[in-house]
Amino acid sequence: MSINRSISLNKTNYLSQLSKDFLLGNDIGIFNPSVSQYSQLLEKAEQKAFDPHKRQGLVDALLRQYKSDGIELNEESAVYQNIVSLKDSNCYTITTGQQIHIFLGPLFFLHKINSLLGHVKNLKMHSQNVKVVPVFWMATEDHDLDEINYVNLYGEKFQWNANAGNAVGRIACDGLQNLINDLESRADKTVENKQLFTIFREHYTNEKSLASATRSLLNALFENQGLIIINPDDTYFKQQFAPVAKQEIENKILFNTYNAATKRLKQKGYKPKVNAQEINYFWFDKSLRLKINSKNGYKLNNSDQSEWSITQLTLNSEQLSPNVLARPLYQELILPNIAYIGGSAEIDYWLPLQDAFNDLGIQFPALLLRDSALYLTPKNLETIEKTGLKWEHLFLSDHELSEIYSALQNHTSTNLKGHLKIILEAAETINHTLSQNELNSAEGIKILGELQKSAHKLSKLLTDKDLSQQKADLKMGKVFKIKQRFFETKQERQEFSLSYPQLIANYNGRGKDLEAEMQVHIL
Repeated sequence: MSINRSISLNKTNYLSQLSKDFLLGNDIGIFNPSVSQYSQLLEKAEQKAFDPHKRQGLVDALLRQYKSDGIELNEESAVYQNIVSLKDSNCYTITTGQQIHIFLGPLFFLHKINSLLGHVKNLKMHSQNVKVVPVFWMATEDHDLDEINYVNLYGEKFQWNANAGNAVGRIACDGLQNLINDLESRADKTVENKQLFTIFREHYTNEKSLASATRSLLNALFENQGLIIINPDDTYFKQQFAPVAKQEIENKILFNTYNAATKRLKQKGYKPKVNAQEINYFWFDKSLRLKINSKNGYKLNNSDQSEWSITQLTLNSEQLSPNVLARPLYQELILPNIAYIGGSAEIDYWLPLQDAFNDLGIQFPALLLRDSALYLTPKNLETIEKTGLKWEHLFLSDHELSEIYSALQNHTSTNLKGHLKIILEAAETINHTLSQNELNSAEGIKILGELQKSAHKLSKLLTDKDLSQQKADLKMGKVFKIKQRFFETKQERQEFSLSYPQLIANYNGRGKDLEAEMQVHIL
């Protein structure tokens, strides 16, 4: 695999407007915590207070989790050394997290991990006094099984039919061995695929939970890079979080601060997709994860359980489970973390959390956007470049792409649109002059407005005609098909890691600065 080149992710259609403005350091209506230099992450480390007892407890808990999952880390292991180094006062974490999709999920699952490893490697080169280690936060407490129980291979869906309702990390891997057989019988008979399915069989065994299987699989793939994998569904961690959860629930801190922040974002024209609830927690009740409501005391949805007090909730903290908004508070409380790496949607829902962090006395981490990648064949790239276009042009709209191609070909319509542009610019100048002196008249403005409308209409007509002809053209038609398949549908979300066995655990690094990248890989 080779990297052709990369561009800023801000130049693609992968980001929300809020994420773009955050990255650019623009005014977003609330405090913009954007960072642009690794030195700013080191400043986060200097400001991060993390108790030595919590460090020792974190190390003990991680080693216990690995041992419980049947992973014996020897002292030479990069993972073991990273875990033990967390006892040191100058050691901090950079974290990314994701739902634990079966078989490594969509491609972006690996993009997150590779971004994390790249930033840790880069940051190590910027300081001899601060050590940073990579942490992958498994979203084991999520109960949305339908989001993680399937993969697509060659356009065909393969689904794991496990019982829903419980935290997905607690579900036994029963049935996944049969699904591996089905996938292998469908997959191409290549050496890479044979190795991949052998690895899956080794880790997705019936006696393991999905959390345990995911940890052992990721450790097998990324142990050499020192990736620490944490399971937050842990009694020790929950006990640490209980006092914060109690304070947050009693004072409705998330509900008040988060919704106030999203209101300010809306006033700036953004469209937040997450709202805080009065109670942002679930409860583990036998084999179910149930929403807690507070209409008449604290009760569980879909349960006949009696009302509870806040003290009863937090005394049984191992059964308390944060939702998507409370989880960042939990994460930053139990880790000496200085940065979180996420996708555009994650950046959007983290930003309004800042006041809740402040009110609860928890340091807000730096937010870094993960890298993305496209995987094209040499034939795909050749098809694009034969037209004179560059692969990054395919992130533009169809009309924009059509105009660039027309200009490259020096089409007559391009010259006509150039003339129309001159006419429109002249009309704008005339309009300004009319409005500034006695020549201003309703009739003149009306005639000028009709001219502008006609020029715009003619320009659009020429653009639409060009686009229609290009899509019907043999050469450009293929380019538009490549655009639709790989660029518009966001390949990293539609295609799954197991379709690219040669990429798995193939860490290739990233750029040397904090700017998120879109890389193109030619396979």
